[in-house]
Amino acid sequence: MTNNPLTILKNILIAIGSLFIGLLLFEMIASLIIGKELSNDHERSRRYMLFGTADQAPAFRNQGKIFTYLPNTTVRATAYYEDGPGLHKEYDYEFKTNNLGLVQKRNIDKDLPSTLVLGDSFTEGQGATPWFYDLEDKNSKTIQMINGGLLGTGFAQWKLLNDQLVDSGIRINKVIVPFISDDYQRVVWNFPERFLNCLADSKNCKGDEGYYPKPEKDDEAFVSQLRKFRDAEYADKSVAKEKKFFRQYFSSLHFIWGYIKNEYKLRFANPNLPAMETLIKQYGNNIVFIHIPTKEELERGNTPNPLGQLAREKIAHSGAKLVDGFKNCGLEPADYFMNDPHPNPEGYKKIARCVDKTMQELH
Repeated sequence: MTNNPLTILKNILIAIGSLFIGLLLFEMIASLIIGKELSNDHERSRRYMLFGTADQAPAFRNQGKIFTYLPNTTVRATAYYEDGPGLHKEYDYEFKTNNLGLVQKRNIDKDLPSTLVLGDSFTEGQGATPWFYDLEDKNSKTIQMINGGLLGTGFAQWKLLNDQLVDSGIRINKVIVPFISDDYQRVVWNFPERFLNCLADSKNCKGDEGYYPKPEKDDEAFVSQLRKFRDAEYADKSVAKEKKFFRQYFSSLHFIWGYIKNEYKLRFANPNLPAMETLIKQYGNNIVFIHIPTKEELERGNTPNPLGQLAREKIAHSGAKLVDGFKNCGLEPADYFMNDPHPNPEGYKKIARCVDKTMQELH
């Protein structure tokens, strides 16, 4: 056996060359398999959400680690989507909040037992007059209902909202949880101070906040300004990403590595799972989950995506009740907006009926 430096160097170079060739071959094969996913990796948001109040105050407020709307306020919500060089107004509606800053008509009486409906924007009713209004009107004489639906939230955030309500003295004895598949990967969040400053005055907006105040006049001019910022920001980020060697030359490997990290987090370091398990332990047979389909899932065969399947597995493993909204709620692709992922008024009517039926059975 020789320890000749030239031989050692030669072997090292051969090993490095073999590794590099192997990476190139793997990259070529992987790019053929996941090419479509790579093409969506840089997708840019086309939506602009505006929230206005009568006194021009921010529509949202932070409550510890989470947030609600301002209490006892009327909020006007509008969404625009880029439509070629122009803009398309997808929805424009008003809703009221109660004494807790939740989207419903009635204030909450701490002395009454309550049924809490936890959820995301589908439960809040984003995009149309909230479906929850009809539900609370229908049941007001027999059940105090609480709309715990807040846009962009997931199981871990719902658990914190439940804790805040219980700690404030509200008596919750029944819980219904309408959810979509994406909720199982969402993190706990609230609004950074500069986002709230932007919502208070458009002059404070940088352009990357995602939530914006509704101007007193000329929404489209304001949104057009935001669009110019977003165009420039997206171009800068795309250039910055392409300058990264691994992402530029081994984009498939970069994508796969990101997928593996995400899968690990979802299965082994996902705060939504312990939150779900805690709620189930707290309420036992008095909690029911309803899996609501998204438009994309309906168009892809009316089956849950991998995130939704994982959430269902965890719910089933915990022994909780699960309603299959894909089969039982009657939603179709036509029940959703054209551009926006939320249900339209007809879709929300179906969700309301589905939740109401589940609630009657639970009681």
